[in-house]
Amino acid sequence: MTVATDALIDAYVADVTGRLPRRSRSDVAAELRSLLTEELRGRAGDSGRLPDDQMALDLVRAFGHPSAVAARYHPAVISIIPPTETRGFVWATVVGVALQWAGSLPLALTGQLLPHSTESTRLATWWLSYGLGALWWPGFLVTVMMIAAWLRRTWPAPEKVWQPTRANVPANSNRGRFALALAGAVCGAAIWIGAVWASLTFSNPATRALTFDPPFLATRAPVVLIYWWASIALLVVLFIEGSWRPLTRQLDHALKIACCMLLAWLVFGGRIFVADDADRSAKAMLGVLVVVILAQLAFQIWRGRRRTTSPHFRSGAN
Repeated sequence: MTVATDALIDAYVADVTGRLPRRSRSDVAAELRSLLTEELRGRAGDSGRLPDDQMALDLVRAFGHPSAVAARYHPAVISIIPPTETRGFVWATVVGVALQWAGSLPLALTGQLLPHSTESTRLATWWLSYGLGALWWPGFLVTVMMIAAWLRRTWPAPEKVWQPTRANVPANSNRGRFALALAGAVCGAAIWIGAVWASLTFSNPATRALTFDPPFLATRAPVVLIYWWASIALLVVLFIEGSWRPLTRQLDHALKIACCMLLAWLVFGGRIFVADDADRSAKAMLGVLVVVILAQLAFQIWRGRRRTTSPHFRSGAN
């Protein structure tokens, strides 16, 4: 090998390793340089002549562009959106944004949503406020996907064993139920936000009867939204994984306990609605909901312990 061919290979190796993290550059450079040198000597031996610049150039070009080669050596990263869930993510993004646009655009064009804007500027005002504001939903989904990816990497789920079923669906797959629960949670959050917004925006008998107490909106209402988003995040994780596992079940139990504490705070922490009848009715329904959630939590814990102590379960039979 000549000095020129060595320099060409060194330049190629430097171009590849410059696209890699610093901690792995020296090891990759040594491996890649040795591989290319041996390959160049093999080509020279097959052709019956000494290696030259053109032979070295043809070799590195055939090996691949430095960006493609660097991708082979690049350490694996966390997959935020699994390839099998890309289509579902796109649909969830498009539908979520479309629903927000469909709900806000007609109100904006009729002047109910943006009463201070003129008729000629309503569309532009809507786009700069509620139109672009609807993009919080894709950002929220990406954030949830990032949390789910971190959970999968930190606490990996046990490897699933495929079992044939009549429907040719892997056992324990509950994506349909999780999808319905996720849609219900999103609709519930949207109704909650819409009710607050309507009570603050419109003045009619219906909204006056359901006017929220200002201290409630300032203190307890934001906590309700935080809980709701946490529940939605868990449902997204469950939808991705398709089934329960110990970690997600524990998180679900923790959220149910937090929900009961939150509902107790709503009931005993002061008024929810300004009107007495609405306030009493809401607190009565919340009290019933606490009992239902506690009963459901107790049943889930009892059923989980029964499964883990059952000889049938320990044997792995279905």
